[in-house]
Amino acid sequence: MRLVLSPYGARLHELWLRNDDGTETNITVSLADDAAYAAQDSYIGAICGRFASRIANARYTSPDGTEFVLSANEGKTHLHGGKIGFNDHNWQVQNTSKTAIRFDLHSADGDQGYPGNFDATATYSIIADNRLRLEMTATCDQTCPVNMTNHAYWNLSGRLDKPATNHILQIDADAYLRLDDSLIPLPGRQNVTGTGYDFRNPSEIAQNMAHADQGFDHSYCLNGQRGDLRQIATLTDPDSGRGFKLFSTEPGLQLYLAQHFTNAMTAKDGTALDKFVGIALEPQAFTDAPNRPDFPSAWLNPGETYRHVIEWEFS
Repeated sequence: MRLVLSPYGARLHELWLRNDDGTETNITVSLADDAAYAAQDSYIGAICGRFASRIANARYTSPDGTEFVLSANEGKTHLHGGKIGFNDHNWQVQNTSKTAIRFDLHSADGDQGYPGNFDATATYSIIADNRLRLEMTATCDQTCPVNMTNHAYWNLSGRLDKPATNHILQIDADAYLRLDDSLIPLPGRQNVTGTGYDFRNPSEIAQNMAHADQGFDHSYCLNGQRGDLRQIATLTDPDSGRGFKLFSTEPGLQLYLAQHFTNAMTAKDGTALDKFVGIALEPQAFTDAPNRPDFPSAWLNPGETYRHVIEWEFS
C-alpha cells in the first residue's frame, strides 16, 4: 500500500492499493488539496477531537459538578470537536520514516470550551504489507472528555462516480443506539435483531438501508472488551474483490454514509461526489458519552494517557 497524509487535520488523504497488473487504486474519498478540505465540513480523512461525534446541547457537567459550555456547530449540538476541531488544525510533524509518521497537536485550555491543556498525537504506521495502524494518544492537565477517531470515507471500488452501497458490511455488535431528532442517542440500547441495523452477518448495505428507518448515523455497541485490540468489522466490495478487516480498542463504532454529500463537491480528479459515495466506519466512544453515565466512560484525568488504536488489514 501507499499512503498520502497531510498535517492539515492529521489527515489520511489517499490510500493506494496495488493491483495484480501493477497499477494502483485509491480506495478513499479524496479532495484535491488542503484548501478543498478547508472549504467544506465533511471531515474527510481527518482526526476528529477533542470529542468526535456529538455532545447534546453543546454542554456537559464534569464529574466534580462543573458545567462546561462548548462551541455549537450543528444547531445547538457540538459535533466532532466544535467549530474549529482537530480537523481544522495543522498538526506538527514530529517523526517520519518510510513506514510511519507521527503528528502532534496542542489544544490550549478553553479551546472550543474544553478545560485543560490537551496534547494529542496521531501516529500512522504500515506494520505489514497489508496492514495499517493508527495510534492516537492524549493527555490533559484537567479532567476532560476525549474521543478521537479517524473519519476516512471508503469506496473500495476506487470509483467515485458510483455509490458504495453495494459493499458488504459486517459489524460485531448485538445492539445500537437509536437517535432523537437531533441525532442524540435515546435512552437504552436497541437490539439489532429484526432491524436494518443488523450487520452481525455480512450484509449488503443497500439491502439493510431499505429497512433502516433512521438511515445510518449511529453508534454500534461493540462486543468484546474495551481496551483489547479486536476485530470489530469487515468491509468488502464484491465487484473489485477488495476488502479490509477493521480492528479497534474502543467500545463503539459509528457507521455513517455520505448522505450529505452533493455533486457540488468534487474529488481530486474532478468527479462530482454524490451521496452514498463513501462509507465512514469510525471506531470511538459512544455519542454524547459525557452526558450519559450509563455509557462507557469518556473521561481523561490528569496523569492518565488516553490511547486508541485502529488497524485496517487489507486484502
